[in-house]
Amino acid sequence: MGNTLGGRKYQIKIMSEIISQKITYKELRDRSYVIKDDRYGIAAFMTESVRQTLLACPNNNDDSKTAMYLKLCDGIAVGRMMMLGTRIKVGDEVIMVQTGGAIEVHNEYRRKGLGVGLIMNCMTNTEYDVYIGSLYSTMALPIFRKLNNYIFEIPQFVKFCNLRTMLKSMGMKGVLLELCSAIANLPIKCIDFMNRSRLNKLKKKFNTKKETIIPEWAGRLATNDGHKYMELHDRSWLQWNLDYNLMGHMRDKQSFYAIYDKKGKPQGFFMTKERFEERAGRYQNIIRGTIVEWATIDANLLSEADIILMAMSTFSPDTFHIATVTSDKNTEKRLKLLGFIRHGNFQMSFKDKKEQFKDASDQNLWRLRYGCCKQLFFNNMI
Repeated sequence: MGNTLGGRKYQIKIMSEIISQKITYKELRDRSYVIKDDRYGIAAFMTESVRQTLLACPNNNDDSKTAMYLKLCDGIAVGRMMMLGTRIKVGDEVIMVQTGGAIEVHNEYRRKGLGVGLIMNCMTNTEYDVYIGSLYSTMALPIFRKLNNYIFEIPQFVKFCNLRTMLKSMGMKGVLLELCSAIANLPIKCIDFMNRSRLNKLKKKFNTKKETIIPEWAGRLATNDGHKYMELHDRSWLQWNLDYNLMGHMRDKQSFYAIYDKKGKPQGFFMTKERFEERAGRYQNIIRGTIVEWATIDANLLSEADIILMAMSTFSPDTFHIATVTSDKNTEKRLKLLGFIRHGNFQMSFKDKKEQFKDASDQNLWRLRYGCCKQLFFNNMI
């Protein structure tokens, strides 16, 4: 808007109106919420696949709680965060808590601090006394620290299965690409040869069975390993994660494998996921594999590293890389022998709004897994 004052033109700057919109699980279930202007596709993240997944969550036991939290600028949806309920176990007590993910703010509005506003809502809302989160970006992590979250960091490891995609991202093509891929993959093939030998030895003692119905014993095993604190990954939680997939892509999948001894007695399990990404940084059309959950009855008979070795053989042949985490030094040494390399840390946060749990900051008291919070569903970091 232009005006003249003393012969000089000046602009009247109209302030934008920023408001919040909370979409509850009742509105999600009833399809009764209205988004008037979603020109940037922020709210469109709530596809039918996402909606069905959230509504099926066994821990969403109160339809008044928030499913999606939006920031609107002059009525336009410009920021979003998804939220859901989960449970933690503290000793023998089970507590309802909140988690979330898929935070996004449109580029043109990021300087307005809307991302911080979305995060602040998690820390200050009265829906739950505790918030837990994971899979943080380097930009978001300092914000969570400043808001007095406990941040647990677990060493993360990655095994590349085929370096062709990496070389292709560098601009290689044709014969040169094939030749360099063959050379670069030689060390991987040598390690894989050794891994097959190691796996064959394990197969003499154990059988793995792919399950579509999670056994009851697996839920009990995952929730009773001696740690004081843990997200409650009981049978219903594991089944939900196995059955549902946020994005619904045909190449995305979750798998659960039970491990038995030769007499048919349960010894452990592992759960994996594969996620197809059309574009991930400089890479295109890749499948990322992740070992997200696992447990053993006796680590002396079936170690964490043994389980990871078994899980590696179950991924699709065209998987780009396999990721996992461990906080055990012996497992870390064995992972390097299996071909894994250290790749930063995986973070999980814990916010005790009422300061009820005085020793919750001690990471050693926690059972930590890659599949915590919303990690099995959300690919993007917050």
